[in-house]
Amino acid sequence: MNSTQRDILRKVHDEARENYIMILSDECERVMRELFERYAPKRVLEIGTAIGYSSSVMALTSECIVDTVEKDAARVAEAEKLWKSLGIRDRINSYCGNSDDLLPDMVEGKIYDFVFLDGAKSSYKKQLVFLDGYIRQGGIVLCDDVTYLGLVKGNEKPPHKHRTIVNNMREFLNYVQTEERYDCEILDEGNGIAIVRKK
Repeated sequence: MNSTQRDILRKVHDEARENYIMILSDECERVMRELFERYAPKRVLEIGTAIGYSSSVMALTSECIVDTVEKDAARVAEAEKLWKSLGIRDRINSYCGNSDDLLPDMVEGKIYDFVFLDGAKSSYKKQLVFLDGYIRQGGIVLCDDVTYLGLVKGNEKPPHKHRTIVNNMREFLNYVQTEERYDCEILDEGNGIAIVRKK
């Protein structure tokens, strides 16, 4: 990453924080960078593009190709501008729409080294189960926001408005921690980060 790219990314990061635009947490970004430096993934799938910040971090940290999906067309347009300004547009394949609808065609015939789950929190388990056959042995799945406002920990009944997300996230974390095909590390940093490795 050169100084111009670093400055562009820092500006986007700071503006997102100031305007309460959801991008990955600083803690998750640090973990992501460490994983990319360690594993140098070549093929990456991201669910939840937002404004393109996290996909930009990934594309600038390794020479990977990123497939990314986002349902908000306005966010996708912002992301496209960012990727172009960073000179990485040709390494990012962007899809706009519901990830559950688009994933089958997106991943057909591909095997991923790295998956970043940062879309609908209630869908993490369903998405991982579907994607398992498209993740190589030793591949990494990084998941942000897994403790969800601190409500996922323990067995307390969550507030009604958060109940579906919390219950689904608890089910997801139980799955990745007990399923023999995976090794899983849960970090309490930020809003909770899960690092899942396919054995």
